[in-house]
Formats: sequence, structure tokens, C-alpha cells
Amino acid sequence: MKINLKILNLLLLVFLVINCSDDDNNEEPAITVTDVDGNVYQTISLGNQVWMLENLKTTKFNDGTAIAEYSFGNDWHNGSNPVSYYQWANTDDLNNVHDQELPFDYYGIMYNHFAIESGKLAPEGWRIPSQADFVELENYLTSQGYSGIQATVLKSDSGWLSSSGNGTNEIGFNGLPNGYVSAFGTSTLSEGICTWATTNVNTNNGTRILIQLFDQGEILMDENAIQIGAGIRCIKE
Repeated sequence: MKINLKILNLLLLVFLVINCSDDDNNEEPAITVTDVDGNVYQTISLGNQVWMLENLKTTKFNDGTAIAEYSFGNDWHNGSNPVSYYQWANTDDLNNVHDQELPFDYYGIMYNHFAIESGKLAPEGWRIPSQADFVELENYLTSQGYSGIQATVLKSDSGWLSSSGNGTNEIGFNGLPNGYVSAFGTSTLSEGICTWATTNVNTNNGTRILIQLFDQGEILMDENAIQIGAGIRCIKE
């Protein structure tokens, strides 16, 4: 029996095209997570970790209970009458870093100590990270050749004050300069520093470990007064 090579090659080509199409259709979709407010977050996988790519924006606990929105005149941190508060990070752009007006939720929400300690902020299957989680992220970046510049790699490549410096955003983590909230409830240093909360609290001296991307190449992990408000980047359980 004589085989027609032209027909055989054509059939092989069709098979390959179909097979490739099937492979494309079988690609795993990117993981997203939705909070109780309906906000949808993109994620990124880094080593053995999966992180949200935005600061948390929920105004409700994961059981549906509303969190009180802070307003001037309230006590941001009243130890004798603890109230969970949130406030949107300041987007006034007083230093004209951005060409266009920023949406109110650009940097996400800043939470006070009692909201963070509630244990009900993160969506189901996610949690507020610990200092150890950030150390693991730092070590991963070091293993990828970013020793000494881990913060620079995590920072967004625009939107920072010249005194702090833009990052490179080489892995797409896009850490934005959300600033922090002072003990008096004032939103401070947006565009200049990125501040994220961890679960590490020292009850003996009233401090929490905050993670900060600032004007140095390395990630800052320091104890700060628990009265300081911060943003949250959730990590997958």
C-alpha cells in the first residue's frame, strides 16, 4: 500500500493545531478572590505563597458586619472603649506626583488596631500575613537575585515622591505608597511610604510589627505603636 506523504503531513498538522488549541483551553485561570463587599482582587504566586495584588478594601467584616468609618472628631484608638475603624488612604496628591486625579480607593483602606485584631477582615481562605510571611517573601526575592533591593522590587514604578524614589515593580507586586494613619487618626505620608500590617503584636509594650517600603532598598520590619493604622495585603491560607 502506497502512503500519500502530502496527505499524511496535512493530517499531522491538523492534529497538532487541535492539540495546541486544547492545551490553551486547559490553562488554569488566574486566581482571584472576592471580599464580602464584592471587591475582586487579582493575585500573584511567589514561591510557595499566593498574595493579593491590592490592599484590602472591605468596609465589612467577613461575617457581613459593618466596620465603623472613621471621621474627624472620633477617637482613632480608644483603649478603654475599643472600636474597629477604617478610613480610605489619602489620595489628595498634594505633591502633584500623578498627572490625573486618583480614585478614592486607589491605595485601599487603612485599618486601626481593633479592626486588625478582630480576626474577621480577610476573605475566607485568606488571612492577614505575619512577619514570618514577609520574611519568606524577602528570602524568595533574595533567591531570585534581588538581595538588598527587595523593597525596590516590590514597589510600584511610579507614584512615589522623589525623596522616597520609585520602585522597579519587576515581579508585578505593585506596592503603592499608601502612607499610614497616625495615632491621632490623621492619614500621613501617602506617596512617600507603603505601610502594611502584620499579625505580630507585642502586648507587653503595645507595639505591632509593620512592614514598610520606603527610601531604602530593603524591606523595613519594625515595631510601631499599635495606635498606628495601616493597609493590609492578604495572603492565601
